[in-house]
Amino acid sequence: MRYSHTTLIKFFITFSLSVLLALPSMAENSVPKLVYLITDDDKLIASNIKMNRFDELRLKAREKPLDQAVANAVIVIITNRRIIGYSVYTAGWRSLDLKAEEEVRNVSAEDYSALIQTNKRFISFNGESGEWAETRRSKVFD
Repeated sequence: MRYSHTTLIKFFITFSLSVLLALPSMAENSVPKLVYLITDDDKLIASNIKMNRFDELRLKAREKPLDQAVANAVIVIITNRRIIGYSVYTAGWRSLDLKAEEEVRNVSAEDYSALIQTNKRFISFNGESGEWAETRRSKVFD
């Protein structure tokens, strides 16, 4: 059976559009759920599905969790003293102290990354490397 040139072009365009429309829904599930957060009294516990282990972090005296963001492969906890990140790949907790009079305005996490916005800084956490990055917040953003 022979197809005309026009029929083949229409088929190719239709097929290409259907693949492109399906990509966003496929991307949403690209990172499997690899970590869960358990809060137990003065302890934070990461259930690391990837490494098949539990990693515990004991909070300091008078330290209280205020906010959190848990994604498929990263955890970020905001306390009254610091920002704490958990990386599935390094299987460890990493913290960053809050500065004097610093207020956290927003915390979000997705897949392997987290972003924290304070009144003084923008801070990101890389859930693959377990590293923090930060930059001073400019008055332009206020």
